[in-house]
Amino acid sequence: MYGFEMGPIRPPSEANSILLRVTRNCPWNKCEFCGVYKGEKFSIRSVEEVKRDIDVMKAHGLTSNSAFLQDANSIIMKPEQLAEILVYFRERFPEVERVTTYARADTLSRITPENMKLLKESGLDRVHSGYETGSDTILKMIRKGTTRDQQVRGGLKVKEAGMELSMYFMPGVGGRDLSEENSRETAGVINEVDPDFVRLRTFVAKPGTPMGEKVEAGDFVPCTDEEKVAEIRRMLEQVEGCSGMLVSDHIVNLLEDVRGSLKTQKEEMIRKIRDFEEMDPFEKRRYQAARRMGFIRRPEDMNRLPEDLSAQITGIVRKFETAEQWEDFLNYFLERYI
Repeated sequence: MYGFEMGPIRPPSEANSILLRVTRNCPWNKCEFCGVYKGEKFSIRSVEEVKRDIDVMKAHGLTSNSAFLQDANSIIMKPEQLAEILVYFRERFPEVERVTTYARADTLSRITPENMKLLKESGLDRVHSGYETGSDTILKMIRKGTTRDQQVRGGLKVKEAGMELSMYFMPGVGGRDLSEENSRETAGVINEVDPDFVRLRTFVAKPGTPMGEKVEAGDFVPCTDEEKVAEIRRMLEQVEGCSGMLVSDHIVNLLEDVRGSLKTQKEEMIRKIRDFEEMDPFEKRRYQAARRMGFIRRPEDMNRLPEDLSAQITGIVRKFETAEQWEDFLNYFLERYI
């Protein structure tokens, strides 16, 4: 419509960013939890194409203090070509203070320190990488196509180049059988890399994805909503000596207010999780229902619900007799979020 391309997704933290499509879709596209790019072919856009888009964006008067390079792994482009795009974009949009991109850990691990530094000097400030878990067992199970070693090596390269690293953790992605391992091994990677941001993306086995099919077939036992929260707590309890931020910036996360400095606010975040875990069971379900239905963002918001809505939520909670019915109800809403 505007004469420039735009990919399907971006991180929530880039909601107000200029979206510059550098590659199309995902070069791996085998992750069993993701359905975003299934059936789509990966391609790298030419430098000339991307520059034309930059010119069109400028002509349309787009402006922001941040920009995000789409799609799933734009850092796979040849470093000198991506650097050329970054420099040109910075020249055309001097008001932009931060440029970020998605990047796979295996790609990051293969980039030389010199090329990583080139990208930083050309204008790339932050890398978002979906680590999902620090467990090699779970990484293999979900067909992530990366290893814990690649996560550590790639993450350290990003940090050493002077860029910010934003890594993503998926509570629940190992299922009930590997829940302890997921929290423990992920904490281990965080401790080794000390990313600037650890972003929570609660796992949801969505219909139509291979993981969703495994759940239906009984080959994967998903964690409950509460068990996923417990994973976050256990992960936090095992993080030591880190200075980055834990961020809960997605609607799929049950406790949005569990966020803060891993250095100075870790105990406060653990306390918030404990407060939820120790709630009266019925009140806990009322909160879960209100959150999953999108009415509130944090537990204290329950006190501000209109009386009629609060009564409706109470009535809904009372309908469910079994734990299985309750989880199905919660997942009905979770499956609809990207």
